[in-house]
Amino acid sequence: MAEFKPGDIIKAIDGNNIKIVKFLASGGQGDVYEVEYKGERKALKWYRTFGTNKKKFFENLKNNISNGSPDKNFLWPEALTITINNSFGYVMKLRPKEYHELSEFIIARNVKFPSFKAAIEVCLKITSAFRILHNKGYSYQDLNDGNFFINPDTGDVLICDNDNVAPNNTNMGIIGKPRYMAPEIVSGHNKVLPNTQSDRFSLAIILFIILCNNHPLEGKRWVSIPCMTPAFAEQIYGKNALFIYDENDRSNAPVDRLQPNVALRWKFMPSYIKDAFKKSFSKEAIINPGKRLRETDWLKVLTRFESEIVKCECGNEIFINDASDTKCEKCGQIYHVKHKLKLPEYSLTIARGTWLYHCQLGACNDTEALNPILHSVYAISNGKKALCLKNETGKELKAITTSGNVRMVKPNELIPILTGIKFIAFDKEIEII
Repeated sequence: MAEFKPGDIIKAIDGNNIKIVKFLASGGQGDVYEVEYKGERKALKWYRTFGTNKKKFFENLKNNISNGSPDKNFLWPEALTITINNSFGYVMKLRPKEYHELSEFIIARNVKFPSFKAAIEVCLKITSAFRILHNKGYSYQDLNDGNFFINPDTGDVLICDNDNVAPNNTNMGIIGKPRYMAPEIVSGHNKVLPNTQSDRFSLAIILFIILCNNHPLEGKRWVSIPCMTPAFAEQIYGKNALFIYDENDRSNAPVDRLQPNVALRWKFMPSYIKDAFKKSFSKEAIINPGKRLRETDWLKVLTRFESEIVKCECGNEIFINDASDTKCEKCGQIYHVKHKLKLPEYSLTIARGTWLYHCQLGACNDTEALNPILHSVYAISNGKKALCLKNETGKELKAITTSGNVRMVKPNELIPILTGIKFIAFDKEIEII
């Protein structure tokens, strides 16, 4: 039952009024209202529970508000209320109506991604946001399918429930949501509390569910359980956690007749994506959190994957295999790869809509990982439509022509796709082959 009614006024500790507009929803920790604050419509979360230490929880929220949001993707706390009846709340931005909870895509499935490429774009934005969060010294501590609001048309992501975010290795009393917690948190091994490394395991679970349509630890063992009890949950997600595609132990492999989607998705995953998941959920990474993939590692493989999905003439998405000619599973036509970008670590297919990002060239800071460098677009040249590369860096880009001449490519300028042309970006060489 809502504690406040429309028109009620609550004071923020900054002295401003917070006016209740309407009740929105109830959650595990409290209620959410639409409010007016500083002349704008916002959301107010009002607590019923605070974890183990209310004063510590309040002070952490206050510090987070003072420090400001680490990234635009977070619905970060903006103002705290005074205490009323031994409780309090905080103000944040409202979720826009065009955004849907991730659970609507992966559990209820009443909202769909318009394409597989769009799903990867969501994975990229989630991963990039957590890279920034972690690099600022925070851990999220409660990463699960209820934390994300997604605009399916744009792939934009908003991350909510940031009230448990705290400096790494500092816990506010919340340890996570079942099925999304890291094994060491589930089993209580050495009384480990959520931290950056447990966040990374939870992030890998989210990425696997989005891309492969199944939980990475739910295979034969999970299917055979008559009723999920705390003891069984500790075995499946904690002490005996086992990846469903572990190459050395197939005792928890997917049951194809009951889990057909994951088998189909896994079949089409490129080898570097499979390797990333195998490493993330390996027995070594389950036992030793320090062996888990970092966000930078995920950004590198996800940007590569996004660029290697092309559209067949029949409209079907094709997952290019090792930047080489690939058969369309729908119509049977062969998609011929005419040109590639030779990068420091691999070659990338050039197709309509290919993007090259900073993180694909090597180390970069947290805010620049997804800064674009090149983008392939169609343009009219000599009366014909031709695929070109567009300089997306926002500054001049050094190019070396096939004859060895050096010229500077202006921002947004188009470059013809010719074998042998090279670019120098962030001291790295990129060559059209």
